[in-house]
Amino acid sequence: MSPESRWPGGEHVFDPGEVDSFLMWAVEQGASDVSFQTRCPAFIEVDGVLRRATRVLVDGPAMELLCKTFFGETADPLLRGGDAIDTAHTVKRGRGEAAQRFRVNLSAVQVESAFAVNITMRVLPGAPPALDDLGIEDEVAEPWRTCRGLTLVTGVPGSGKSTLLAAGTRNLLETGAGRVQSLESPIEFVFDGIGGEEALMSQSDIPEHFPDFKTGLRACLRRRPAAVIVGEARDLETVEAVIRAADFGIAVYTTTHTIGVAATMRRLLAEFPVAERAERGAAFVDVLNVVVSQMLLPSPGGGRHALREWLTFGSGLKAALLDAPQERWTAMIAAALAETGNHFRAAAERAFADGRIGEADLRRISAAHAEAKGGRGDDRVLRPVGEAH
Repeated sequence: MSPESRWPGGEHVFDPGEVDSFLMWAVEQGASDVSFQTRCPAFIEVDGVLRRATRVLVDGPAMELLCKTFFGETADPLLRGGDAIDTAHTVKRGRGEAAQRFRVNLSAVQVESAFAVNITMRVLPGAPPALDDLGIEDEVAEPWRTCRGLTLVTGVPGSGKSTLLAAGTRNLLETGAGRVQSLESPIEFVFDGIGGEEALMSQSDIPEHFPDFKTGLRACLRRRPAAVIVGEARDLETVEAVIRAADFGIAVYTTTHTIGVAATMRRLLAEFPVAERAERGAAFVDVLNVVVSQMLLPSPGGGRHALREWLTFGSGLKAALLDAPQERWTAMIAAALAETGNHFRAAAERAFADGRIGEADLRRISAAHAEAKGGRGDDRVLRPVGEAH
């Protein structure tokens, strides 16, 4: 980024009191993410490329004030105690304009051999998009039309999981699904005013409204919702609670930080204790509806393009999996993907033919697909260049 295109307010000193002005400038630049770090310049990320946004460095006192602005007085002791902080920040606009919201993560790091802080902020759209706006394939959109079972949306951070989940949630509300409950850490998209007379949306923040996802899910069951959206199935307790909710007949939609359908199954099964893996794995497969994995790749003409891999777990596939040893499930799922053609390589070939991704990305995804078929696949190969790990 040239000096002329940097934030004008950051030429001589970064004033934390002007952070909202800086954030709105970043939004105008098309940033998807904003980053602050002690004794470093501020950065923004546009179309997956990190760019320096200020000439001056953000010093320690300024970072301390930013932490207080985003979370409060307890931010510093929490960070020094080894905790990461997830929260949200809202910038109010003029009268009649929608506020701009950001997802915020604060974490301790080391800079120049001393304690420091990194703040990473995700720019959130003002309103959740519609499924049609995202160009979602019909089979991928189907779980939000039928409203049943467990649907997993997977990918690395920054791959658009939350956006896809929000678009699906909007579809539930607009089609009158009934009671819809979300549990998020923090709340990202706001659904105020979306839906009609046959849908009610309730959003809860973890840990502000409930201490954890498991407790929130238990409370949700008493409300008899038609659907529950869980921001992330990040641990064994949450995975078990999600499966239990789906087993009660509630449609559950959640995300995990995995790449690829087969890798998702392998990693979630690995969460269960070995002695209980057979029983709990069977319960997991029994409620599973669809697994969709997504990645964002840079487009030659600018912006980013979403590639998706997905598999619907119909009765035939479920019966085949439950009749086979779990050690064979990954290979069986890979074979089912090959049969449907709904895998990353096919998506990459279509996107390349349409000029939406470059040749280097096509070659990399094709190579990863070939390795996976040979049993040597590693989902790290599928991480888009520059995408967060």
